Amino acid sequence: MRDKRRDVRIVEENKVVVSLMTGEIHPGTPTVYYSLTRDISVGGIRIMTVAPLEAGARVRLDITLGRSRKRIRAIAEVRWVRELYGREVFEAGLQFVGLEPNAEFTLIDHIFGLKTDSGA
Repeated sequence: MRDKRRDVRIVEENKVVVSLMTGEIHPGTPTVYYSLTRDISVGGIRIMTVAPLEAGARVRLDITLGRSRKRIRAIAEVRWVRELYGREVFEAGLQFVGLEPNAEFTLIDHIFGLKTDSGA
């Protein structure tokens, strides 16, 4: 089966802070969640999280790239969500919809620099 992804994707665990962009904030309900990436590409990320995400929702991301220790910020749209452990932990695919030019260059350098480093 051919992979339909457009972007090179690397399996990597990075820290990511997911901030829900919601108009309704209920007292006592968290809107910020600390999560981990499972893989990352220039087009988006797959994360493991306890955040109650829904497909189509938009979130703010603050990603710390583990190898370079650089931080990038982005807005992403949740494309899909699936339960990993009951209704406690989820895996979600997020597509970047707002990535600042500097963040995009940092991410490209991180992804393709890693491929070059591992091939040497």
